[in-house]
Amino acid sequence: MTTLFPGAQPDPPQIKNPVQGDPNAQQRGMTYYVSFNCIGCHAPNGGGGMGPALSNNLFTYGSQPENIYLSIYQGRPNGMPAWGGVLPDSVIWDLVSYIGKISNDPNRQWGRTFSANPLSPEVEQVPSEQVSTTDPWSATKTFNFGQKP
Repeated sequence: MTTLFPGAQPDPPQIKNPVQGDPNAQQRGMTYYVSFNCIGCHAPNGGGGMGPALSNNLFTYGSQPENIYLSIYQGRPNGMPAWGGVLPDSVIWDLVSYIGKISNDPNRQWGRTFSANPLSPEVEQVPSEQVSTTDPWSATKTFNFGQKP
């Protein structure tokens, strides 16, 4: 048996999420997200700005919790600083829990939390006022084509 895979198949990191199943991890993660000014680059609800959107479940370095953890811990090229030397693991895992929550919309028919440019009346939007909730998908509203906002 070989461990070689054609096509550069990535080997998933062997990391365990210690806060998996903790009902308070998402709330703590949201608090850290605001406190550490993740909003400055990734916008409220992870909508994306100078940094990439975190709300659309499309992650360059993988959307599994382990991959998100490594992105925060190690940093990434083009602007994501490495937080592993600054933040304790427990804080990073809480951030991972929050990001996992806002990036997994409950229904693939729904839009994303980022703003389309120009605004499309067919895209559901989550207002930035919902930043105080760990479940921004609960506030989505369907816009019908031609409907006044």
